[in-house]
Order: sequence, then structure tokens, then C-alpha cells
Amino acid sequence: MVLVEILTGIALVQKSVSFIKENISTINDISGIAKQIDGFFTGEAQMNKKSGKGGMSIAQQFGSVESTATEFIDRKLLEEQRQTLKNMLNMRFGPTAWDEILTERANRISEAREASRLQRIEARQRQKEFIDTLQTIGIVFCVISVIIIGFVVTFNAYADVYKYKSKDYTRQQKIQKGIIVLPKMVTCRLKKRVKTKSGQEVCIYQGQNKTYEMTIENSCPRQYKCQYNPFGSEPNIGSVIDSLNDAVK
Repeated sequence: MVLVEILTGIALVQKSVSFIKENISTINDISGIAKQIDGFFTGEAQMNKKSGKGGMSIAQQFGSVESTATEFIDRKLLEEQRQTLKNMLNMRFGPTAWDEILTERANRISEAREASRLQRIEARQRQKEFIDTLQTIGIVFCVISVIIIGFVVTFNAYADVYKYKSKDYTRQQKIQKGIIVLPKMVTCRLKKRVKTKSGQEVCIYQGQNKTYEMTIENSCPRQYKCQYNPFGSEPNIGSVIDSLNDAVK
């Protein structure tokens, strides 16, 4: 592979020099053979790139007389072609033409390398800026999320503290709304009255549907409003009298 590439480089050098030799007398300026000059330098670069040990086999690196001789001859041929090209250009375009070409080429290579270096730096800078932007966006998002969460928690806390409490209804309003259900009242009339030793009276009243109620009064009224409790049994007034009389002994 190395030998093929070196031969390709030699062929390109020879082809370029041959074309320039045939046409140098008819061109008006170097631009007419610029492509061939570039071809010469390309072939030279191929030979220089592959003539080192980096692209050689073990046999070529150590003990290969044939490869060493071939490389020596190729190097001499390259030097001759280079000198021939230099002489032709200096004779046609002036004694400094070759040096000016080399200087211009070196400057352009340097500029290309610098431009490539700057492009790499710019690419790294853009990448860094992109990463910094993502980090900034992430930080801002986290801060906003924390603020929103804090706001929601605070709002809920205040909402629980200041939750609206409806005003309690009055007793009459509760009665009207059915919250308090008043017992049904009926008119009860005095049915039986017994006076105790202390002078008090035990009164039994009867109302609608055998509603009975017993009270102890100083003087039993003839009637009053009783809580409706239908189908009840008449209280035992005797036991109540006995208890009250025993209490005053």
C-alpha cells in the first residue's frame, strides 16, 4: 500500500512537471499552470507522508535493501523534478518566482490552519454557550418551580386558616329550616290532684290520645300545654305521694 501511494506521488510529480515544461513558453502568467503546480506539491506531499516509518511494514523498516534503495531513488527523482520546476519558473517569470510561490503557499497553508483552529475554537465556544444556556434554563425552571410550589403551599395554608365560616343560625332560624324540630304540644287537662303533707300538690293531666303528664305544683292549674305522647299509661300518683310524704318526716 505504501509503495503504491509513493508511485502515485511520483507519477503526479512527473506528470505536473512534464505539462509545465511543454506549456511554459506559451502561457502569459502563472495562473495558466497553477493547477499543475498544485499537482506537483500534492504528489510531493504524498511521497513525504509515506516515506517515513509510520506507514511501512516491518520488512521495509528493518533489513529491506530494496525498499531503502527505492526510497533513495524516489527522493533523488523528486529533488530533480523540484529543481527543474524551480528553474523553469524562475527563467520564465523572474529569479524570485519560485520563492514567491513557496512563500505564498506557506502563507495560505498557515492561514488555512489558523482558520481551522479558529473554527474549532468557535465551535467549542458555541457548544459551551449552548450548554451554559441549557444549564441557565434548567436553573430558571427549577427556581420558578420552587416559587410556584411555595406559592401553592402558602395559598393553601392561608386558605385553611381563613376559610369562610358561615354565620351560625339563630334558634328561630334553625326551627324554620327544620334543623331543630320542636315537639308537638297538646292541651292537657287536670284529671287527678293529691295534696302532700308539705302542702304541695301532685297533679296528673291527660291530653289527646291518652297523653299523660304528672307535675308537682303549689296549686295545680286546670290545664296547660303538654308534649304530645300518645297511647301512654297513667302515672302511679300513689307512689309519688308516698315518697314525698316520707321525705318530710
